Amino acid sequence: MKQILTRLIPAVLVLCLTLTACGGKEESGAGYDPAATAQALLDSGAFTDTLETTDKDTVAILYGVEADSIVDCACYTSLSAGAEEIAVLTMKDADSAKAAMAGMETRVDDQKTALESYQPDEVSKLDKAILTQSGNTVVLVVAADADKAQSTLDGLSK
Repeated sequence: MKQILTRLIPAVLVLCLTLTACGGKEESGAGYDPAATAQALLDSGAFTDTLETTDKDTVAILYGVEADSIVDCACYTSLSAGAEEIAVLTMKDADSAKAAMAGMETRVDDQKTALESYQPDEVSKLDKAILTQSGNTVVLVVAADADKAQSTLDGLSK
């Protein structure tokens, strides 16, 4: 019996380690860190408007998602009612990330409609809006210099 246990214990340990290794890295769903990404974008010089932070409940309303589906977020909108905006949302799962992306697309379309009559210069920023998804994280960037913003995002992508 002792001989069987002596052979069985190492085999069980190897099996446990193998199963743990096979599990791989757990998908956190986070491709971008919201706070770090938003700060890097703010620091990039891609924006001409002064941007103000927006709370999670307002973010949920802006993008038409449930607040409890947002795991983490960083969002900044223009103080001048212009188009410039940063939104980095980590959602709880793939379905909520898909819904957030759809909400961001709707937001861009709605902003175009709203701004075309009284701030037509802002519409060109919306035409160059950056919408991207990495894992369960969705990103919207509307900047004066979309190329600079995209370059910043490219430097952060994992």
